[in-house]
Amino acid sequence: MGISIADLEHAAAPGWRAPEQDRLGDWLLRAAAGFTGRANSALAAGDPGMPIAAAVEVIRRWYRARGLPAMIAVPHPCGQPDRSDLTGTLDELGWTLRDDPAIVMTGATADIARQATAAPAVTIGPMPDEPWLARYHYRGRELPPVAVQLLTSAPWQAFASVRADGETIAIGRVAGSSGWAGLTAIEVDPRHRRRGLGAAVTAALAAHAAARGFGNLYLQVTEGNASARSLYRRMGFAEHHAYHYRVDQASA
Repeated sequence: MGISIADLEHAAAPGWRAPEQDRLGDWLLRAAAGFTGRANSALAAGDPGMPIAAAVEVIRRWYRARGLPAMIAVPHPCGQPDRSDLTGTLDELGWTLRDDPAIVMTGATADIARQATAAPAVTIGPMPDEPWLARYHYRGRELPPVAVQLLTSAPWQAFASVRADGETIAIGRVAGSSGWAGLTAIEVDPRHRRRGLGAAVTAALAAHAAARGFGNLYLQVTEGNASARSLYRRMGFAEHHAYHYRVDQASA
């Protein structure tokens, strides 16, 4: 799609807004008690307004003051992680690469929404209920108190659930800002996978976003999750760019 990497990253940032944020030129510093990489890393998209080495030192001090490891999210073209002056500086300073780099995929909301079907029934509401929260396990962990604050931090968001036999067996979230809607937290009970529930939730959330006037969708999926990437491509998403996290081991 015709949007730059930096512009898409900044359009997406309000969809997962950390409780504490500061600006460093175009860069965005975020802290949320350590829950999720996006909410606890500096988004290095655009110009920090100072030499890169100086900006990195500001970031190190900012996270140290909050008792968090200093981490920077580095967006880049797909397959070209070294295409950044920042990468060279971080290499020299000994910042390491965190596991699970991610791919950002985009699609036209209307195209994805057309795939919504009546079955399975997908319920959508403005807040995550207790069964929804019980189904959401970020990286297999129990949710900390700040999780609900992050999940409801966007200018607009909605939460989808599929229920069967009294259980919530699939969930998802959509959040919108700046003309873009982002899909997150799409999760299916392992006992009910390979039944199209992930696709059903994705399409239902896309239809909900389309009804609110959002013309474009984005999502993030880990590079190693080949099955999810394949599903999203079949639904009409395409790879836009990638990003990875660099961590200052001196503060980790």
